[in-house]
Amino acid sequence: MKKFLALLLTAVMVMSMVSFGAMADDAVITIDFYDDAANYHGIQTGWFAKVVKDRFNIELNIIAKQVAGEQIYATRAAEGNLGDILIMDKAEFANAIQAGLVKNIADKLPECANLQQFMAQIDSYNSQFEDGIIYGIPAEMTDTSPVTLTAELVGSQPQIRWDLYKAAGSPDVADVDGLLDLLAKIHEIHPTNDAGDPAYPFSLWPDWDNNDNMSGPANVVQLTTWYGQKLKNSAMLMPDNTFKKLTDRDVAYYKITKMINKANQMGLVDPESYEQGWNEVCAKISNGQVDMIWYNWEIGFWNSQERLDNGSAFQFIPVGDQAYYADADPFYGSARVWGVGSSVSDEKYDLIMKFLDWYASPEALVFQHNGIEGLNYTVGEDGKFIPYMDNALMDNLPVPEEFGGGGYQDGNNAINQWLCSSICTNPNTGETYDMKFWASYIAKNMTQMKSEWMEKFDARDAVDWMNKNGKLVASPSVSFSPASDDPDHEFIRKSINTELCKYTWQMFRAESDEAFEALWDEMVETLEGLGYEELYQYDCAKWQPEVDMKVEAAAAAK
Repeated sequence: MKKFLALLLTAVMVMSMVSFGAMADDAVITIDFYDDAANYHGIQTGWFAKVVKDRFNIELNIIAKQVAGEQIYATRAAEGNLGDILIMDKAEFANAIQAGLVKNIADKLPECANLQQFMAQIDSYNSQFEDGIIYGIPAEMTDTSPVTLTAELVGSQPQIRWDLYKAAGSPDVADVDGLLDLLAKIHEIHPTNDAGDPAYPFSLWPDWDNNDNMSGPANVVQLTTWYGQKLKNSAMLMPDNTFKKLTDRDVAYYKITKMINKANQMGLVDPESYEQGWNEVCAKISNGQVDMIWYNWEIGFWNSQERLDNGSAFQFIPVGDQAYYADADPFYGSARVWGVGSSVSDEKYDLIMKFLDWYASPEALVFQHNGIEGLNYTVGEDGKFIPYMDNALMDNLPVPEEFGGGGYQDGNNAINQWLCSSICTNPNTGETYDMKFWASYIAKNMTQMKSEWMEKFDARDAVDWMNKNGKLVASPSVSFSPASDDPDHEFIRKSINTELCKYTWQMFRAESDEAFEALWDEMVETLEGLGYEELYQYDCAKWQPEVDMKVEAAAAAK
């Protein structure tokens, strides 16, 4: 019997090798990836391309709306084929479903062992459809809970280089005016980087305008959260769970736009802000040309181990009159959702679902969130990860030949979106994929700078400071998909968003307070003439169910 089993096992192994060899000999299959999150348009290259090709014999053709332009959706939708794999904002995904562009993937999910671990989240999202239909898989799902806030940083907060903050006298900052005074001192101290290139506290970019269910420039919208407010399309959700018009002067949209205008009048705004894209800003952060950042993940373009050690890394600097909006861990996923195009062949469909299940596996999550062993991290004797070359991304370090060589940033995952958040636990280490929570990282980064920050602000980290000082406006994670716009409101929204962005960028550059106020009044009048009041009421009704769900979730957690 044992001999028979051994022969059987040998036969299976031979068949597997023959099968794999046949696959490897076949032509590479191109998977078209329609991807709202991508900042790169074209064929994935470099080390991540090799990882995918070695496992699936596929190449990823990234179709990036942020690069190709908004018209790419209409063009591909008219052809009846958005792509093989879709990553879209939930509202647009709903439109694609209505247009018959998305496939029901319910038949394949039982075979997907990794995705099965997130079926509560997947089922919650798809409960809006008929029983037995699964169109989408939420992005950024977690294995924590709807009311857990794991992060050390919230999504957006002022972050300034610690060495420059100290050089400016380490002042307590009471309000926006105090922040601008601090940044003005820093600009005097640090007008250029070490190479002599001009440096500025603010470096903006227009190519993310009107993204993620928000109206207006992302560089304003993301900073309104510094005052506990969250823009829902055209309506501002206030800390007390009521809505206000974004055009009201007592709403943070005005306050932040005014702040950037004042900064511009003080010479603190990069003059290239009005034409450059995110990629140019990313390079400037890495080159030391940006003195303040606000997205939590932007620190990855500067905060190397060397800079953590020498005290030149970016750190959260509290502003006294601010209270920071934070979404709880995205247990039910983010504002985006993954799907499969309706026109894929059966052969490609099977391959796609295997890829998606792998993308939610521990192996793939390590590649996505940690990188390459021996380059980005090493493994200790206890099996836990240890940070290694954390400057691989910002310095585009050479990749080992076994991963195809080239530069690390050049070959980084251009999908730029995850099925599973980095705060999920890696079952092989017992720690999160996010290295900020590794025991080795915490020990390594108890630097003099960290000790100075902790002593100055009497807190462990940014979120701890916010909690201790009553400055955190936390919002539970719920499973909610907003209704798609009807044609009339879609038209109104596009017209209003175009004018909102145009006027906001003009207000940034207004040469006086009087000119700023005149432009604001003109903008409000223009938006009202285009139907802003109707759109505002429409958006309040659209998002009120989510607010109700969040209030209920918060009450249930007490």
